[in-house]
Amino acid sequence: MISVAGQDLRRRLSSYVPAKPTTVNLLVNDICNSRCEMCNIWQQKRDVELTPNQLGSVLRDRLYSRVDYVGVSGGEPTLRKDLPELFNVICKALPNLKGTGVITNAIRDHDVIERIEASARVCADRRVDFNVMVSLDGVGAVHDQVRGREGNFESAICVIKDIRDRLNLPLSVGCTITKTNLWHVDELLEYCQATGIYARFRVGEFIQRLYNFGQTSYIRGFDDDESYHLAMFFTKLEREYETRDAVRRTYRSIAGMLNGQPRRTACPYQDQAVVLDCRGQLQYCAPKSEIIGNALDQSSEKLYLGKLSERRRVKKEDCATCIHDYHATVTTREWVEGLTEKYARRALSIKNAIRLSNRLPVMRGQSETIGRRKILITGWYGTETVGDKAILGGIIQKYRKRYPDAVFSVSSLYPLITERTLRELGEQAKIVPVYSPRFLKACWTSDEVVMGGGPLMDLGELGVILAAFAVAAANGKVRTVYGCGVGPLQDVFCIDAVKRILTLANDITLRDRASVAYATELTGLRGIRCVGDPATDYVQSRKRDLPVLEQQPVLACYLREWPAGYRGSRSVEEYNELRDRFDQKLGDQIRHLCETKGLRPALYSMHCFFEGCDDRGYNRRFAEQYLMGLDPLIEQRPSGVDSVIQSMRGATACITMRFHSVLFAHTLDVDYLAIDYTLGGKVKGFLSDRSATDRIVTLTDVADGGKDLLVKRYNAVGTSLKLGRSGLLATTGRGVAA
Repeated sequence: MISVAGQDLRRRLSSYVPAKPTTVNLLVNDICNSRCEMCNIWQQKRDVELTPNQLGSVLRDRLYSRVDYVGVSGGEPTLRKDLPELFNVICKALPNLKGTGVITNAIRDHDVIERIEASARVCADRRVDFNVMVSLDGVGAVHDQVRGREGNFESAICVIKDIRDRLNLPLSVGCTITKTNLWHVDELLEYCQATGIYARFRVGEFIQRLYNFGQTSYIRGFDDDESYHLAMFFTKLEREYETRDAVRRTYRSIAGMLNGQPRRTACPYQDQAVVLDCRGQLQYCAPKSEIIGNALDQSSEKLYLGKLSERRRVKKEDCATCIHDYHATVTTREWVEGLTEKYARRALSIKNAIRLSNRLPVMRGQSETIGRRKILITGWYGTETVGDKAILGGIIQKYRKRYPDAVFSVSSLYPLITERTLRELGEQAKIVPVYSPRFLKACWTSDEVVMGGGPLMDLGELGVILAAFAVAAANGKVRTVYGCGVGPLQDVFCIDAVKRILTLANDITLRDRASVAYATELTGLRGIRCVGDPATDYVQSRKRDLPVLEQQPVLACYLREWPAGYRGSRSVEEYNELRDRFDQKLGDQIRHLCETKGLRPALYSMHCFFEGCDDRGYNRRFAEQYLMGLDPLIEQRPSGVDSVIQSMRGATACITMRFHSVLFAHTLDVDYLAIDYTLGGKVKGFLSDRSATDRIVTLTDVADGGKDLLVKRYNAVGTSLKLGRSGLLATTGRGVAA
């Protein structure tokens, strides 16, 4: 704690009593052979560039005596033929130098490789670490479009492979996100993961040295869908991809800023970095600082110490809104928040929640409600699928009818997701972060705690629900399980947790009869009722309110990767083999159905977040591998209840797989088949309760079936759409006919 507080104090004092910088951002030229849409350096003409002798003279100033890293960029630094000599000067002039690196657009691949190799050799001779970052803003044509140079992706990959495989230098790629490539960042991440390339991602920012303050068509002007999509992407980077703490914290800060929050991380330019450009001019920071003087005319140290009012101005006016990806040591605020979250996660683990439920008493009577009824809805919110959004909408509708003036709170694992959900639903509710002290306080003070929909299954987060019910029970608050499923359950701790949750509940209503039977057997409780899924009522209400669309010749598919949690007793090898065979056969069957009936496949998502498997990634891979040549539509925008309803109603037929896509299709009375990936679980339970098991095609049916399986199954359920000579579909009834 002392070191963290000390770092914060140093940052605050740096605007008045600055320490010498340890990092230099060296811009060796101000020209570029790229034509990037987020930058105007390429419009500059070559003028003044520091010679190696001049650079050496500047760097020998006392200001740089503690510098241990120099980042070399431009412009495009490899356009300088004397680049290796510049690195030689850097290494000689800075006695404490430990590392240096260069960023390149890799357009002129042969020159780039030659100059990087020579520069790396110079640094190696001086025993200074050397690294390379190659700009890569997308895969294939996407990168070329952002960079304004056809063939740049090919040259970049050539440079990347040579640096990594032949020169064996530390290598990364850097992606700048603009309006052009934002829907392709997941594709780039997947490409880098598949090829073993480490990637960094940043959001394009207005930066003084890039002359880009007029580039509003490409930078920062994201609409709600775009901001939400990028916030989810940076959250995925933080939680699943990046391993370095400073970078992870930067990604978390970026996600928050995309959701309207101020910057939460510090920046090295606040206290330990400086910018030196090719004309010898100094700036406190690259994005926002004005030039504070020229080191060729005056001592760098005097300039650095004499213009501190500019550093204070930048901190006051720009730091809170600057989204650029500079990484710094942890702030006190971050440290406290991180420690709080760590202990909250530990306290809400299943084992600790079981201990808590053993220790806390259960108040038999109910506390009296004072004022407006306060209802806390908990569950898996913050990772919600479209189905979970409909569940939440249905629960709030139901409780509002019973308590018209009720005040709602929703606990959330990732608040930015739930904030979006509430906006989509048009509902007002207070969001309570699960992993914070506010969560258990809300459980204690709310009049009713509702486990709102979703499955009680083998999930580590069951500890959250059990702790919520235990705390509410200790204060005599109502505990309700509403519209949930139960199972699959195999882990002994999860089974125990579910049993305790159900036993603590005052009222239990489940979504299917199979869950009722299992819960009754597990607990011995009587009075557990089946009321269906809360999403059903909400979908019906939106069905009435939304306009009816004219059907198009489209096969709407709502697929998902088969999760390992449903492999049952199969070995990992058996699971992988069946999963891959299912994908291949399903691709063949969808292709045959579309070709036979004149349909265009459209792949939609029911889930757009990394936890729970983002359907969009699966859809991209599935379409690329199996549906090429059919002009597949792959929806990338985040999905919502209304968008799914309209895509189903506007399609000729649907293939549903995620549980709630089955519920949506059945409730909307559209033509559909349901792939039961649960192999007799919740999909079958839902359709059995509605006498609609003829709509089921099991995952093993697909894996073992021929290419005409889906056509036969559509015919078997009484479909009657006929194909006209024009290739368009004329509707004469429900479904698709052979």
